[in-house]
Amino acid sequence: MILLSVFIGAALGTILRYLIIMFWPFHTHIFTAVSAINMIGSLCMGMLFASHQLSDMHNFWSVGLLGGFTTFSTMMVQSAQQSFCKQLIYLMVQLIGGMLCFMLGSALVIMN
Repeated sequence: MILLSVFIGAALGTILRYLIIMFWPFHTHIFTAVSAINMIGSLCMGMLFASHQLSDMHNFWSVGLLGGFTTFSTMMVQSAQQSFCKQLIYLMVQLIGGMLCFMLGSALVIMN
């Protein structure tokens, strides 16, 4: 049952990511779409983590949906196609931004 919930969540997360990238208003700048997706996913993961509600649906939401939604593999491919300076900036934005969004999501849940 856990594998099925992860599978369904990942499928839905991947579809959602695809739709956001396809309808992102800045088609020439996929970096912004991928960054927004990863930041939103990190924020949601922080909220989920801080809620401490590890129900049967936890695997669906965390490993499945948010795992399929966020796209660090696309981030790596995009950064490899850039100059070293742009690679470094891109990776730092993703890593630091993701950690900050995770902490913000956690803080929002804890404050309520």
